[in-house]
Amino acid sequence: MLVAIDSPFSLSTANTQPCYGGGPATLVCKAVIEETHDCKTFVFEDSQSRSFDFKPGQYVSFKFEIEGQTHVRAYSISSTPTRPHNIQVTVKRVPGGLVSNHLNDDVQPGTEIEIADVSGSFNWIDIPCDKPLLLSGGSGVTPVMSMLQYITDVTLAKDVTFVHFARSPRDIIFRDQLEFLHKRFENVTVHLVVDSKDDLPFDGETGQLSADLLRRLVPDHAERSIFMCGPEGFMKAARTVASEIPFAALHEESFGEKITIEENSGTGGEVFFSLSGKNGHCAEGETLLQAALNAGIWIDSACQQGVCGNCKVLLSQGQVEMQDMGGLQPGEAEAGYVLTCCSWPKGAVALEA
Repeated sequence: MLVAIDSPFSLSTANTQPCYGGGPATLVCKAVIEETHDCKTFVFEDSQSRSFDFKPGQYVSFKFEIEGQTHVRAYSISSTPTRPHNIQVTVKRVPGGLVSNHLNDDVQPGTEIEIADVSGSFNWIDIPCDKPLLLSGGSGVTPVMSMLQYITDVTLAKDVTFVHFARSPRDIIFRDQLEFLHKRFENVTVHLVVDSKDDLPFDGETGQLSADLLRRLVPDHAERSIFMCGPEGFMKAARTVASEIPFAALHEESFGEKITIEENSGTGGEVFFSLSGKNGHCAEGETLLQAALNAGIWIDSACQQGVCGNCKVLLSQGQVEMQDMGGLQPGEAEAGYVLTCCSWPKGAVALEA
């Protein structure tokens, strides 16, 4: 059993080669690792052989070219900056998910992919604490796994509890690594919880996220700060639990496949980008963000589901149908701002972009 002690570590001094400092870059896939039956980890290196300096818990905004169309997705980094020569993302196949299926089916060693940036306020460096509760569901394990690897690599003397929920033992992403870290570090406690057992050996918990379960697994919950990530259904349940029992703080991240609407919903139309002086067309069912990318206009985006607010622009003319999830600040919608990732034009519109 390894006992952790606080030790200084500087990402900048750890890197002995030129460092990627953010912004657009080309990554090259170096390896593909099968994590579960429907989830793979993709190991990328920078095409210019630069090392990566990022914060554990942050995400990468990828630009994928699929069948002549540009698609932007944000994926949390599952690796740790203490191993700076590559960057890894772990992607679970989503039924009907265009990009997640493209990654799992088509990306292989040698594939080049463009990224827009590495960013994210949900990270260990900016919001550290002495007693973290890393709470995740499904593929939401990726950013908190990055945090856990960082804490153990740097041997920080933090009292860590890690609780991960999955459908079955065969669906537990990083199961081997989590069990290894639990055995190796006495300051790390890992609880794996599944909805139901399958034919794989498993001696963890069975059940779903609830206040009673967390009280039992994490009796010192009032002293812990939650870092949580998972699909929206899991996040809603976690927020409900956090309202029922006390925690020191709550930090969350949530990403998913892009929201879509039915193609017969009557959306679409011409789009005029006033700042760029360009015109584009938004086909029925396409978002304003997709129309902008097709017209060669880059709008910053991350979550692709109306949460982060990065893709906010001012709608100066026309009407849109918007299905946001709280990404606009109070008063911004009334002022005319829309989130392009989850807005569909209802006829011709003009955007200040």
